Amino acid sequence: MKAIIKLGLIALITSAMFVSNVLAHGSLEPIHGGVVKEAHDMVFELVREEKSVSLYVRDHGEAYPTTELVAKLVVLASKEKSEASFTPSGGNKMVAAIIINDGAKVLIRVSEGDHHPITIRYSF
Repeated sequence: MKAIIKLGLIALITSAMFVSNVLAHGSLEPIHGGVVKEAHDMVFELVREEKSVSLYVRDHGEAYPTTELVAKLVVLASKEKSEASFTPSGGNKMVAAIIINDGAKVLIRVSEGDHHPITIRYSF
């Protein structure tokens, strides 16, 4: 009986460790109706709008200020390549004047200061 209780406790503790690791960097649920990707412990939500796209950045579930970020995107669609740069738009939001159509592949490169750049890939 003691062996069963010990095994149960070990299983409970182990599962709690895995759950805490999954939730450590915040939720991967979209907050702004976009597509969410995680890269280098940060969460990036890309939102397609009528004539632009917005990128929201979170770190451990908290809004990450974008004033010091440099971000560019490449859109590959219908054998065409389009590029644009994001500009900070207050808080954790950046905006780029480009349209992403259905079926497109998107690459976003984000960097900050001397840190190595992060590349995020999206498919629509």
